[in-house]
Amino acid sequence: MTKKTGLISLLLIMMVVLSACSSSVSSSDTNSTDDTEDSKLTVYASFYPIYDFTNKIAEDFIDLKLIVPAGAEPHSFELSAKTLAELENADLILLNGLDFEPWADSLPESLSSKIISLGEEVNPLPYVEHSHGEEEDEDSHSEYDPHIWLDPLRASQMSEIIYENLSKLDSTNKAVYETNLKNLKDEFITLDSEYKQLEAIQNKKEIVVSHNAFSYLGERYGLEFHSLSGISPENEPSLKVLSEITDLVNKEGIRVLFFEELANDKIINTIADETGVESDILYTIEGMTDDEINAGEDYFSKMRLNLSKLKLAVE
Repeated sequence: MTKKTGLISLLLIMMVVLSACSSSVSSSDTNSTDDTEDSKLTVYASFYPIYDFTNKIAEDFIDLKLIVPAGAEPHSFELSAKTLAELENADLILLNGLDFEPWADSLPESLSSKIISLGEEVNPLPYVEHSHGEEEDEDSHSEYDPHIWLDPLRASQMSEIIYENLSKLDSTNKAVYETNLKNLKDEFITLDSEYKQLEAIQNKKEIVVSHNAFSYLGERYGLEFHSLSGISPENEPSLKVLSEITDLVNKEGIRVLFFEELANDKIINTIADETGVESDILYTIEGMTDDEINAGEDYFSKMRLNLSKLKLAVE
């Protein structure tokens, strides 16, 4: 063999070895990425506020999914067979509880150890029928008001429970979750301090809403709400209730009537037209749309929008 031939052979051998090493490293990197994805917790949040809180705590460290689609009405949502099958792969299922998710009754017993009902752990308010709401069948609603997330301080407690459960299942990222929880709790404290401005307003006007969803705001910040219907926005008010609300608007000088973002505004607008007042949306934040989320809206932006509207309503 000549020196030239031997050198060429050596170079060929080196190229083969380097190529093999490169493939091995590339394969190793790919496997590492796949392993990271596979190791993420799969977490399901029942509806938007819980999804938002969980996302702010865990960021991209979990695979977070929303059960009730963006823009859908949680009260009337029905669980599909496809979603039910997907829930079998969940590590954690976060619900509001307090009968807010009727579809949860169809979840199999095999998922019970994965389900956390946040509302049942944050001192919920007993359900109280507002003076103008129709009396509902006792079997049609929970013993407690489920709209807990509309109280910033209870929402903060919900977030603590979310953090605790994430940390139990994923101790590797506990420090990240803890830091994010602290930042989130600071946001709730700031929001609460902003809402306390409502307490300082003297001789506040009463507030008319289409359904009984704002008791937590009323209890926390000294507001009095009158609703056309009870806990469920699907309940239709009677002619007696409509007459009472119309009299109240005229007597108290109420300037604006509120309906929720996913509710039918026909009845509220009819009363507004008859009494010569405005109508407007007061957000329960139950069904944020994809467009709103993509535009950067979240729980806090909607709560602050509510605050600005409530200030004008009660002054």
